[in-house]
Amino acid sequence: MEQIKKIIYVWLIRFFSLLSKPLPVKKRIVYLMSFPKNDNGFLEALITENPTIEIVILFEKNCEEEAIKFKEAGVSLMPISSSIDFLRKAVPILMQAKIILCDNYFPFLAGLYPNKETTIIQIWHANGAIKRFGLEDPTALKRSFFDHLRFKQVYKRFNEYIVGSEMMGRVFQKSYGASKSSIKPLGNPRTDIYFNKVLMDEKREFFFDQYPELKDKKIILYAPTYRNGLEDDYPFDVRRLYQALGNEYAVLMKKHPHVLSRPIANEYKEFFYGDLSQHKIEDLLVVTDILITDYSSIPFDFTLLDNAKNILFYCYDLEEYDQITGLQKDFKEWAPGEIVQTMDELIVQIKKETYNDFVEFNDKWNTYNDGYAIKHLIEHIQQLL
Repeated sequence: MEQIKKIIYVWLIRFFSLLSKPLPVKKRIVYLMSFPKNDNGFLEALITENPTIEIVILFEKNCEEEAIKFKEAGVSLMPISSSIDFLRKAVPILMQAKIILCDNYFPFLAGLYPNKETTIIQIWHANGAIKRFGLEDPTALKRSFFDHLRFKQVYKRFNEYIVGSEMMGRVFQKSYGASKSSIKPLGNPRTDIYFNKVLMDEKREFFFDQYPELKDKKIILYAPTYRNGLEDDYPFDVRRLYQALGNEYAVLMKKHPHVLSRPIANEYKEFFYGDLSQHKIEDLLVVTDILITDYSSIPFDFTLLDNAKNILFYCYDLEEYDQITGLQKDFKEWAPGEIVQTMDELIVQIKKETYNDFVEFNDKWNTYNDGYAIKHLIEHIQQLL
């Protein structure tokens, strides 16, 4: 029954697409938003640099607060839903757009029949990839024929992919079947902020004004990736960390933006800061000495910062995660830090106080990120308009 609903949904989009086909393509940019606090100034710059261009944001529910901020700038907003009313209103908007920007995979694109004058650009929500996705996702192999057909229809809609490295370009070629000519090495817009030394200093100063007790401590940031079904059960033993590291360190925790759960129980208020959802990730990275993560894309940004000293990959479920979700096959070869699987190993690596310069890693994964990616992308969009 669920499969039938999905097929009907795609056909409804096709129906509305065909109805909208005669409508003229306008100088309109549509931004499909699924990640809050992700564009790092790109949307604001796009609006400022193109005051006469109509801009529409279609946003997922978790991005409502972020999207509303742009309403005062004259941007039209529409929440994404699976309702017929949404399709009836949204499909004509998409069909008349000259540019459609996407920060993720959007299922409704499967049924869209865009005009030849329309360019759909995947800017993605991350600067690099440790996890497999798309055609390489192991879970996709278990899906039905119709699911596979729908996935590929979405992938085919993307005309261009904006990347910061050839490594990420190859990931899209494998994961989405992207052609080499569709890969645009303009730099990833979300990375520009890390090249702005003045802004980073201001963020650092602002953070320590809020948490003056942390100013002279070595700061560890724990930022695990999203896991389906896991909200609070992180095997991260704060007590053991405190006993091993003492007051010389402080541990911050930043959960994935799609995880909306209660904070981890905390007996060590001046050592562990587990409820930092109000802070953007860059506000925390700029004060971090050691990043602890697992399969998140955060390391690809962190290595651009001067304060980045070390990254530890706490992959307590490495084999299981690789089988179920999948990891890039060469992850262990280029991982910019030690991979550990137990709290004992994690503590040992922290106490080693190893410092890395990440030059080789950045040469591979941040090749085209130069602090001007937003400028490059806006100029590219203006040429397409």
